[in-house]
Amino acid sequence: MPDMATVHGCHVYNAAGNKILWLDAGDFSLEAHFDQLRDTCRILARRCKFGQEMTAVLFRSSRITRALFWNPDGTEEAVCGNAIRCAAHFVSGQSAPIDRITIETTHGTYLSRKLNTNHGSATMPAHTIRIETKTINGDLLVDVGTPHRIRLVMEEWPDDAVREAIACSSGPHPVNFDLVRRIGPYHFRARIFERGVGETASCGTGAAAIVAALGEFYTDPQDREHPYLIEFASGEQLNVTYNQSLDSIEISGRVELLTASSIPHLSSI
Repeated sequence: MPDMATVHGCHVYNAAGNKILWLDAGDFSLEAHFDQLRDTCRILARRCKFGQEMTAVLFRSSRITRALFWNPDGTEEAVCGNAIRCAAHFVSGQSAPIDRITIETTHGTYLSRKLNTNHGSATMPAHTIRIETKTINGDLLVDVGTPHRIRLVMEEWPDDAVREAIACSSGPHPVNFDLVRRIGPYHFRARIFERGVGETASCGTGAAAIVAALGEFYTDPQDREHPYLIEFASGEQLNVTYNQSLDSIEISGRVELLTASSIPHLSSI
């Protein structure tokens, strides 16, 4: 199990309207598997209640930084885009100032960058994003480590589509359900209903899934790296850009530190 520090760093962020709690679980052995880290995550997540929409727990070794993610209902997620956008801010606030950190998750390895005091980004390798060939009633299915069902709508927002989004995101086999309206070639508006959370003010993995599924990558090759604006019904915004040379998608947007504190290490309980 991880070698706990004297205290666990505990920071709460507003990530484009998403309330994210980051916890520092301390150091871990390189031999430790994710399964061995989950018990620590569960204990820390139960101890810290700030009304967060996502709890992210960080484990660090001399060579690797790992993270696990938990919804408010206690279910685990393999990845959270908005949480990863905050990770470099969190680590920078915990130790020597840095502007980027690589995060290994159960789904893939991501880059978090601190763009400035109030903005952060997450870079997702394209191979971690899978667009399904099948559809459900015309809805697109995209797996970015967490599943998204995407429905294009012509108006904001049909009652029947909202009802179905709520049902599908909270049913016995829940998925994230994204209602999307195309505003222009590089501009989408969206309402996203996350499993384990409900409707959310913004969603990093949802923004990536929308651009991966609906982006116009096969028109003029020079336009492939044109940034996309994902505007949420809450008024929050995320920018999504495809990097052709790295074959990756970068999600960027607002990051605001709400609370910086610490809690006693687990051995003192």
